[in-house]
Amino acid sequence: MFERYTESARRALFFARYEVSELGATAIEPEHLLLGVVRETAGVVAEILSAAGCSADTLRQEVERRSGTREKIATSVEIPFADGTTRVLKFAAEEADRLRHRYIAPEHLLTALLREDGTVAASVLTSHGLTLDGVRGAVARLSADSETPPTFMTSGRVFDEIEHIKQSVGRLAGMAPDNPDTQPLVERIRIRLDGLKRFFPR
Repeated sequence: MFERYTESARRALFFARYEVSELGATAIEPEHLLLGVVRETAGVVAEILSAAGCSADTLRQEVERRSGTREKIATSVEIPFADGTTRVLKFAAEEADRLRHRYIAPEHLLTALLREDGTVAASVLTSHGLTLDGVRGAVARLSADSETPPTFMTSGRVFDEIEHIKQSVGRLAGMAPDNPDTQPLVERIRIRLDGLKRFFPR
């Protein structure tokens, strides 16, 4: 299902899962996906938010205020996608197809979140003046301005990724099995390894 996802889009999904644990929810809702998407500090989504005059911290505060927080859930617990989030992931693929992009990136997820009406995520975004048509236009324009679509990595980037993974594995080796940071680190390593697969097509 996630073969077309860029590394940053996969990170957004990972952080959405992390946000669920932090907020104590029982399913990955669109608002958790939004929090995962806006963690990116560079790229198309960051440019769109900057143009709208809103920050990731502001969006997080509003999501927490509207959805509330409960007791944290262990990251090892399996948490499913809510129906609304499943639809958002489907919409993201449609948005990428509409632009003839072979990849699915955070900007496609952001656009898709605005298509799922009646959610905390859509409400928070529209309260800052972000509309479906406006974001679609910005994504099309900013994607066209990008010199290299984020489908594959350069050889230099692959080297950097391998070095980062080596460092993460070293950190993991030094952790106690019951360290609460162990599972999130394992998941980050897995996501980065999956990202490397795109550089070596079958």
